[in-house]
Amino acid sequence: MSCSKVSSDLFQAMPSLISQQWQERTSGFFSSSGTKLREARQSAGAFVGEVAKDAKVNVTDVAERVGSLFKSRWAILQQPATRHAVQEHLITAAATTGTLVRKGITETKEKVSVGKIKVEEAAKKTAQKSKTLLTDIERWQKGVASSDVFGVAIEVTVQRQESTRPIPSILIKCADYLILTGLNSPSLFKAEGDKKLIQQLVSAYNQDPSASIPEGVNPVDVAALMKYYLASLPSPLTTFELYNEIKDARSSVNIMRKSLQKLSSVNYNTLEFVTALLLRVSEKSQLNKMDSHSLAMEMAPVIMWREDKRPESYREYWRRPSKSPKKSNDFETATPWDLLSDEGEGVDASSSIPLDDIAQVDFGAVEVVQCLIEHHNAIFTDADETSIELTGHGEKLSFDHSLNSASVSASSDAEAEQWKPKKFPVVVSTWPFIEAARAAWRAVDKGSSAVDAVVEGCSACEELHCDGTVGPGGSPNENGETMLDALIMDGVTMEVGAVAAMRYVKDGIKAAWLVMKYSQHTLLAGEGASAFAISMGLPGPMNLSSPESLKKWSDWKDNRCQPNFRKNVVPANGCGPYKPKDGGIDVSTESCEMGTIEYRLPPLVGPHNHDTISMAVIDKMGHIAVGTSTNGATFKIPGRVGDGPIAGSSAYADDEVGGCGATGDGDIMMRFLPCYQVVESMRQGIKPEEAAKDAVSRIARKFPDFVGAVVAIDKNGSHAGACHGWTFQYSVQDPNMDDVQVFTVLP
Repeated sequence: MSCSKVSSDLFQAMPSLISQQWQERTSGFFSSSGTKLREARQSAGAFVGEVAKDAKVNVTDVAERVGSLFKSRWAILQQPATRHAVQEHLITAAATTGTLVRKGITETKEKVSVGKIKVEEAAKKTAQKSKTLLTDIERWQKGVASSDVFGVAIEVTVQRQESTRPIPSILIKCADYLILTGLNSPSLFKAEGDKKLIQQLVSAYNQDPSASIPEGVNPVDVAALMKYYLASLPSPLTTFELYNEIKDARSSVNIMRKSLQKLSSVNYNTLEFVTALLLRVSEKSQLNKMDSHSLAMEMAPVIMWREDKRPESYREYWRRPSKSPKKSNDFETATPWDLLSDEGEGVDASSSIPLDDIAQVDFGAVEVVQCLIEHHNAIFTDADETSIELTGHGEKLSFDHSLNSASVSASSDAEAEQWKPKKFPVVVSTWPFIEAARAAWRAVDKGSSAVDAVVEGCSACEELHCDGTVGPGGSPNENGETMLDALIMDGVTMEVGAVAAMRYVKDGIKAAWLVMKYSQHTLLAGEGASAFAISMGLPGPMNLSSPESLKKWSDWKDNRCQPNFRKNVVPANGCGPYKPKDGGIDVSTESCEMGTIEYRLPPLVGPHNHDTISMAVIDKMGHIAVGTSTNGATFKIPGRVGDGPIAGSSAYADDEVGGCGATGDGDIMMRFLPCYQVVESMRQGIKPEEAAKDAVSRIARKFPDFVGAVVAIDKNGSHAGACHGWTFQYSVQDPNMDDVQVFTVLP
């Protein structure tokens, strides 16, 4: 994009910065300057007077000494014998008197001369300061006061540097430094850095805008310096005027592109430059732990803010404190007022500097910045790369900004319109378990983490005995006993906690959370899981059966234990005891043909006898977690563990990509790890809907009669479901919804 000249509108607008307070303080300075001149003149006059008085005393003293000398020698003068000696004494006395007088006069002249010089120096110094002040006030009215970089309008900084690139050189130098030395550094743009060092760098650049980044500086400090420079701008890169338009455009790449083109050349190019660097940082997120959302959370407050919500907490990095008892709270007048401060005032580098804004996060701005990072090429350029010149090395470094994951959908104008913005928080759950989704939403909407919200949502489902297949009191096994399976996974840390075939403890999801939090294991099973959960504080032991589950089991027994999960056994239509058909397994007659696979009748697995709640939550920070809870398949063989506690099968999450939940015939589905497959497909840029369909179809090709479903959600909050063998429904709530909504997916 070509550079355009800086509009003169800026210079017409700058006089408004000179407030009445400025005029009063300026008048006060001139008044104090006049007083200082008068005081200097009076002081010099008094000084000269004292010098003259001293000289007069010196002359009088000399005269008295001469008179005493003559008087003491008068008698001798009357004697002729001593006349010759007296004559010599007189000559000596005269010489001595002349020397003393000349010395006194010389000292007086020297002191008068010194006094005159001091008066001249005081007057000159005051006049020079007045001249400098007048010049700076005039330059400030034009928007070019002093040589400061921090706190000065970006157009002014670019005009001063006389560069062909409409980007502040301090940003280019910082980016140059980071690209060469620091993209892998953890917590870039998040850590506050070394406060004293950053203040020193700010001071250095305000004195010499052409200064280079010193060698050996921590990249975290350089990133922080960039952040504080952006925060110091009188107006954000996105401008106050376009705040609402740009925020509303975050749902469409095309609209966003058009809105940003309304920015000035300097703002547009600088915004493109900064977000290109952030994209490069996000590509190293596995090392620096800063993905696009994390970067957006940190950088949005200094790139895009409303006029009444400027990032005040960063001000102390560039504002020089004044000793004046009157301190302005107005940001625009803070810098020019420093011109009136006494010389020698510095920054107290040891002072405490708050870095966290008290104001609530502007999630709309976060979504905008994240969109600019992830869809950088589609928004800013028509080419596939953006070049950042490495000013210190005379070369250009090209970034290949390949759009990953959900960004692929924005590669063309038609597909760009289908891109959905991130709307956090988001709750997604299998089946119309509305109260469970509401419980998770209440938690995450109040600021709870994704992990905590998953625990809340699944716990609510366990307490409500959702469809009789979650929590205690449902899905009895062949012995009439209810057992629980549960899992929780943190997409940030990739930690997993799970329990399987757990007896005597009714809180499945909480037990899984305890495993994740208080052990280095991933899965505990059976009575060992129960003992661990109870030892960690969960209530138990208790009977997990209910009158309803016992009635269901009794009816099943009366029906000769049909249907069941046995195969190739005798009796085929009874309650056992069971033995292998034909007396045992003869491996020599085993057949590998698909036609020999005997699949169970569909009623064994259905919406009302095998409903796993599988929930995914993205919290306000953009972090994702997933969890499951189930009491398993009805009339399962004692000891059976389904897909519920298996990471990658019933659920899976990765903060960099998204998450997935599954439900259905876990014995079949766990062989294919469908949720792991969904997440990995999304990692490759496949949309949630296509990723979900692909995972289900992989199973259906091998087991065409299986029954199951998955729901996928990417890190942007976009979601979709896919199913086979039944009609599937899942529940969703995000900030655009007044309540939980249920989505239906046909097989």
